[in-house]
Amino acid sequence: MPTEDIVSFLRQHAGSINGTLCVFGDWFGRPMDNWHQVTTHEAQKDYLKFVFTEGETLEVWCPKGLKKEGNRFSIEHAARVRWEWFYYGRPKLPENRFFREHVTKDGVIKTESNEPLGASFKPTRSESAVSIT
Repeated sequence: MPTEDIVSFLRQHAGSINGTLCVFGDWFGRPMDNWHQVTTHEAQKDYLKFVFTEGETLEVWCPKGLKKEGNRFSIEHAARVRWEWFYYGRPKLPENRFFREHVTKDGVIKTESNEPLGASFKPTRSESAVSIT
């Protein structure tokens, strides 16, 4: 999808992108446990950035297959997806900012994170790169 088409798509749908986040089959929290609402977005060639109400950011490199069907927004494929958030219940300070990053290379998804509780990841290419439901 050319950048112009992505920008047009986001103009139409960004205000209705909200729900629980799942990246390559890895839920952020338990399914339907968290709620995120897009407040702003940015689109450049091969790059998307979404900012959410609590200061979370979702960055997507080489997005392909953007869809909005009912309450579900998805990006079918991406080379890299990075989610950042402030640890909930703590002040929004840099030391309380955490990330989870999935990178696809040679058909394999590698995940890196600085989460304090050591989350377990089981990403799969059979799931959408990004799904917000």
